Amino acid sequence: MLPPEASYSRSTPVLATDRALEILRFRGELPRQKQNRLIFLAADYDAVSRLRDQVRSVLAWQSIVDDSREMRLNLDQFQLKQANQSLTAASEALGRMVRETYKWILSPMQEPVPGKGVSEIRWEYFPINAGAPNMAAEILRVLKENEILITEWAPVHLAKLLKDWFWKDAPEAGALDVWQKTCAYLYMPRLKDDTVYKLAIEAGSESRDFFGLAQGKEGDQYIGFTFGKRTGVFLDNSLLLVEPAAAAAFEAQKQAAQRTALQPEPGPGGFVREDPPGGGGYGGGTVPPVPPAPPAQPAGKKHFYGSIDLDPVRAKLQFNNLVDEVIGNFTVKPGVRVKIAIEIEAETDAGFDDSLQRAVKENCNALKFKTAEFEE
Repeated sequence: MLPPEASYSRSTPVLATDRALEILRFRGELPRQKQNRLIFLAADYDAVSRLRDQVRSVLAWQSIVDDSREMRLNLDQFQLKQANQSLTAASEALGRMVRETYKWILSPMQEPVPGKGVSEIRWEYFPINAGAPNMAAEILRVLKENEILITEWAPVHLAKLLKDWFWKDAPEAGALDVWQKTCAYLYMPRLKDDTVYKLAIEAGSESRDFFGLAQGKEGDQYIGFTFGKRTGVFLDNSLLLVEPAAAAAFEAQKQAAQRTALQPEPGPGGFVREDPPGGGGYGGGTVPPVPPAPPAQPAGKKHFYGSIDLDPVRAKLQFNNLVDEVIGNFTVKPGVRVKIAIEIEAETDAGFDDSLQRAVKENCNALKFKTAEFEE
């Protein structure tokens, strides 16, 4: 929110933009890093003088009331009542005047220039309705309608952003790095929060058209790789967004390696090769030998049990992978009974405060935990 002297008018916008540009570029004495998180609210130039007059009126009535209470001014009961009523009326009028005066949204932006990087910072101006019942809701409406602020983001737009800016030097990009750069650079989309970003990744993960996901890379191997499978997202330094062609190539390489590992080693038997000229035997062509009878199959195992320790920070993603890669193999088989139990232990030397205990117990009750207790 810019000060009244940095007001805006269509004829002289520089009063507002010069002050806004100073705030945009610097955070105190340091350069501002997250420029794309700022939107400015400016006063209307023609209404500032009326706002100042109304402020003077409020201050004058406030001074009269204060002097009367401190016995510096001798007023009778009727006069004091009038002064208080006038102060209340002036204060209410000031609130309306502020709404009528601060009615311009200033949005900084830059655009890519082919072959030249990005453009200089330019400003977009949008009026808000001073008569709207809720000023914050009205500002949000204007931001959304003019696409200054993105509250819902389709994965196709994320894929285009990755292609334009992040996949040029490498076939993968760090998801956290992408989010931080959208917060910093004015030529990138301005997302409301990281939840919007994570939902776009989750929606795009179930398609093979946008990107693959991995939890890291060692050499040329992706760790925790998924492609075309919806995956829960935890935004950290390890999460990678992989270009679709690279993801498809890595998936094909992985499948080929699995097929090679499953192929049986050749035994001592095999096909009888064609006899050499003049030799005896079966004659021309190749004749397979009679295959030996298959060995008797042992009785199938009827019970499986497994346990794993999950990283508390990445538990959501790890559990999703467990469901897809392990539990799913059982649930698709008819007649298989699957039981899943989760055990949670948390401890601290400092002790859990009352608010945390209350929140955890309420959530556990809502999720129908069998047991959920704190102990010393």
